[in-house]
Amino acid sequence: MQKIWKISEPASSEFLKKFPEYQKITLQMLWDRGLKTQKEIDEFFNPDYDQDLHDPFLLKDVKKTLERIEQAAKSHEKVAIFADYDADGICGAVLLHEVLEIYNINPEVYIPDRNSEGYGLNLKAVEQISKRGVKLILTIDCGITDVEEVKLANELNMDVIIVDHHEIPTSSVGRPKLPAAFAIINPKQKKCKYPFKKLAGAGVAFKLFQAARITKNLPVSREKWLLDLAAIATVTDSMLILGENRTIVKYGLIVLSQTKRLGLQALMEKARIKGNLNTYTIGFILGPRINAASRVDHGTVAFRLLLSKDKIEAGGLADSLELKNQERQRQMERIFKEARTRVLKTKNKKKIIFEADETWTSGLAGLIAQKLKDEFWRPAFICQLSKNHAVCSARGGVAGFDVIDALDKCKGLLEEYGGHPFAGAFRADVCNLGKIQKILEKTANKKLKKEDIAPFLNIDAEIEADEINWKVFEEIERFQPFGSNNTAPLFVMRKLKIIGMKNVGSRENHLKLYLEKETKEGIKKFSAIGFNLVNSCAKIELGDKIDIVFEILANEWNNTKELEFKIMDLKKI
Repeated sequence: MQKIWKISEPASSEFLKKFPEYQKITLQMLWDRGLKTQKEIDEFFNPDYDQDLHDPFLLKDVKKTLERIEQAAKSHEKVAIFADYDADGICGAVLLHEVLEIYNINPEVYIPDRNSEGYGLNLKAVEQISKRGVKLILTIDCGITDVEEVKLANELNMDVIIVDHHEIPTSSVGRPKLPAAFAIINPKQKKCKYPFKKLAGAGVAFKLFQAARITKNLPVSREKWLLDLAAIATVTDSMLILGENRTIVKYGLIVLSQTKRLGLQALMEKARIKGNLNTYTIGFILGPRINAASRVDHGTVAFRLLLSKDKIEAGGLADSLELKNQERQRQMERIFKEARTRVLKTKNKKKIIFEADETWTSGLAGLIAQKLKDEFWRPAFICQLSKNHAVCSARGGVAGFDVIDALDKCKGLLEEYGGHPFAGAFRADVCNLGKIQKILEKTANKKLKKEDIAPFLNIDAEIEADEINWKVFEEIERFQPFGSNNTAPLFVMRKLKIIGMKNVGSRENHLKLYLEKETKEGIKKFSAIGFNLVNSCAKIELGDKIDIVFEILANEWNNTKELEFKIMDLKKI
């Protein structure tokens, strides 16, 4: 599907004059990201661990939580961690485990089965945990919507501490509807004075560890060695990579490159990760492997890997995750092909994508929804059907379409739901699925105009061939780490001539182009790669002139290094 190219408005002349020490292209990228003051620019380019991380005791209920953990330690109470099964929850569970180690508590860990139990606390799990003699449950990356489950835990004489970052649910009259937990640590709750609200679940767990370290007067190095887990969670959960998260990820990547964690060492070895680590390494190589555990098997495998202190065990678990990730890829390919075919049959007449099937696994529904949303640029809802229930994943973020707001309008038909404005999930009776779809379609029709659901690319600037050099690349690299709200910069270049082309990759689905363009200094030549562009570019030929949207990459091969374009879209002219 042809994308609309949206080139950012040029930075104002006043802004350009204000910072003469920066290149024009750098200033344009800063302008596009809303970084317009000296303070904002300095903080962005120079994250400072000691200054940028906020006081963990500003988080509501942190002190109360540590006092309850101290009490559990002194009374020799059994403690359990209940973790979500995704990478954020798994990393968060390891971080909570580290918190409890400070108090010499060896907790039980319960990670629900993604397919049979679904997201969050469930009544059967609460009863099972109680039968083991547990007196204190700490949830991580879940719990904020689990009113009935926490009520049952209380009735069974267990205290629950919720460590979460998801949106706060509201009642039918618009008031916060929180579980009656002993303590809730979530920066999004009312009366929480913590200034940064966009932490990952594991980011909140990291802050709890920070508070415990300070309380026990332990060396700051204990805290910093956990930044690899906090960074992995922040990137894989698609959190905003600005503010405190940018600092966590920036320093977390440094820690990850030197990680002492045997499981991560083994996983990187199996994935053949070498050289500089970045958010791509986490988001597209490590993260999917950690998530593969729960998507095709059980999240416990990933948890054991990250906690392992035995090199042989870690290697075996990493091998297992590698195989699970390959299975995930095979299943993804099949399900995506089926779902995409259905979407194409509707000829894009609807403003949402809503598809369901008995053979689709809920473990992959979110990934499928994301891919469909990205391709067709409309909110996507993908469901796994069983005899009585539907478990669905949702992806929004299209022209401000808020998934949670949309699901709020269906709450009377939902058994449970939760998430963020951009991503959520719900469980419902199969009989109600048609009604839910109609409400979501009605909501989308009200919220979205026709132009809102046209796929587009946000482009930082138009650039000329003679502006492409290593100095510009080095300026772009200063914007790392990339991620949500700070994506890799995109540029437009026009009237490039194709002087060579070939299909590459194991399936020959990637397009390799050799391009040239005349400049005042003579002809400049470039190589470019377009991933999965072979089919959509079938009509271009040698000698054609094209306009391209691209990222600038450094390609290292056989001890040589050259700049290369990663083509995101192109137009024949």
